[in-house]
Formats: sequence, C-alpha cells, structure tokens
Amino acid sequence: MDANTTMAVRKIKICKERKCNNASTTMGYCRIHYLKNWRKIKEAQKKKALKNLNKYIDHIMNKNPKGYMDVIKEDIRNFDQFNRKAEGYFTEDEFYDVMSEVGEDDVEKIIDSIKIDDSF
Repeated sequence: MDANTTMAVRKIKICKERKCNNASTTMGYCRIHYLKNWRKIKEAQKKKALKNLNKYIDHIMNKNPKGYMDVIKEDIRNFDQFNRKAEGYFTEDEFYDVMSEVGEDDVEKIIDSIKIDDSF
C-alpha cells in the first residue's frame, strides 16, 4: 500500500449488555442479548408508541375540539390518511407495535364503542 492509498476504518459497536464484548447487531445488542432482552425491548417500544399515540390524539382534540371523535375514527379506518397525519408523532413501526394485537374486526368494534366521557 502506498502513501496515497487510504484504508477506511470501520468501527464496530459493542453490545450494550454488561460484560459483553460481542459486536452489536440489533438495537445495540449482540444477537444473543437481543434475544435475551426481546420482551423488555418490545414492551419499551409499545410504551413509547402508546405515548406518541396519546400525543397525536391530544393534537387532534386541540385542533378539532368539536369533531375530534369523527376525525380519529376516520383516521383509524383509513391507514394511509392516518399515516400522513400522524407523521412526526410516531413511525409506521410504532403504529404496528400498538395495533399488532388488535384484529381488523376488533378495530371496528373499538371504533363503534368509543364514547365521550362527560367528565372529560
């Protein structure tokens, strides 16, 4: 190798699990520790997604105080529209994290049973 040739140095990130020196491959963990912590990681992702969904709903309520329920129902039914409006509040993956346990029929039941609490 001559003086004009440079080699790119690639840095390897280390797993964030204590006392592990393996290379990080997924979300800051090595493969083994990602699997070990998978449940904790998924729970944290769902909590974050729910928090962001609440921010989105608060935004819709403030923007459209009289008809916010209709807007929210329509957004939930139309995923593309919901995605455009919710951009900036959470990612598509976070939406799936929240909605992954709810089937399409369940969404309709939830939407139909949404009621405004008078004490709100």
